Amino acid sequence: MKNMRVFRLTIFLMLASAFGCAGSRPVHMQLPPGARIGILNVLEPQMTHVDVGSLRFNSFTHSYDVDWDIPGYINRTIENDLRARGQNTFIPLAVDAPADWKQSMSAGIISAVSAWFPRDLRAFLKQAAEENRLDVIVSVSSFDTGRWPQDDCFKIGKSEVATNGYGLFTRTRALSGFSNLLPVGQNTAAPYANIIVAVFQSQPVALAAFGRAPCSKVSLPDFPWGSDLRFLSPTVIQQLRPYVERLSAEAAQTGLADAGLLP
Repeated sequence: MKNMRVFRLTIFLMLASAFGCAGSRPVHMQLPPGARIGILNVLEPQMTHVDVGSLRFNSFTHSYDVDWDIPGYINRTIENDLRARGQNTFIPLAVDAPADWKQSMSAGIISAVSAWFPRDLRAFLKQAAEENRLDVIVSVSSFDTGRWPQDDCFKIGKSEVATNGYGLFTRTRALSGFSNLLPVGQNTAAPYANIIVAVFQSQPVALAAFGRAPCSKVSLPDFPWGSDLRFLSPTVIQQLRPYVERLSAEAAQTGLADAGLLP
């Protein structure tokens, strides 16, 4: 009987911890004058193209090195928005960290906002806050919809198509040749941004709020469907940039606003 009570208590604490992170309401913060704000940006610099062919078996995912600097763009968006509310100091965190460490932190951030707060992420944020005397930490990362679904974004039937990072989703339909005659069956070329901006309290370290970019329903105009989709042209890649920037800025503004850092 005692073992059963201990087991039930353990399950309760695990569930409380999980829902305390994932299901709690945003915490509204008030920054002191001249606040010190840490920015942990672990967003990947490359874009991703996810293509679903008309027969599904010829689908593919491909990454492209781009000169957009979306991580830097989001940093500037965050800093400009917060500077409008006071003379704050911004401290970049782990800028020169290796890619595998950033990927680990990115996975930890997703866990913190959707399930439970990983110990290694908490330890890093605590140490960074103490060493840099931070009042708040803002993180920027991406997510995989295979792990954290984005409802009604890119679906085939009832199944969600997994996308990661940011870039372009394309889908070729078997009936696309009749697209002018039918209300369904049209090809899709949609920019997307699986980007999340999370705000963490520094004392004690805890999740305050987060925002993620919305699902884009925009289709790129004049998309070259007759070309080889395995090799996107520089023109198409540059055409994506303002859409991704707009989506990422919305993630940043949502996260900051829900934390009370923006009106």
